[in-house]
Amino acid sequence: MPAQPPKPSSAVMSIAFDLIFRKGRSPPSCPAPDDIDLLNRIRDKVQNESPAVCRDALIRIQRLSHDVYEVCGAFRDGEYGSGDEAMVTALDLLRKKCPGLSDEEYQKAFAVGMMWTAF
Repeated sequence: MPAQPPKPSSAVMSIAFDLIFRKGRSPPSCPAPDDIDLLNRIRDKVQNESPAVCRDALIRIQRLSHDVYEVCGAFRDGEYGSGDEAMVTALDLLRKKCPGLSDEEYQKAFAVGMMWTAF
């Protein structure tokens, strides 16, 4: 069995997160940005990481962008209850789906997902 490539560090995950969630990315239902461009932008910022690690981080964060859309839709529909407990449940679900980010990043992803699902 071939060895698994190392998982992306939190620094690489944060760079990918910033590109997807903080640079005007539209909801997952809209056309996606150019993956090669995003990958190159990640690699430019972390030149000491392998292309495989950078690609893994990008894939994980892109998956998160789809997951956050679903989680926020369910949150809006009341599937997690109401109030602070519902938000805690939603954030915990995002942490489980995409480990390795900071609390601030999960909160930002949730806030962006809430904007996306408001349309």
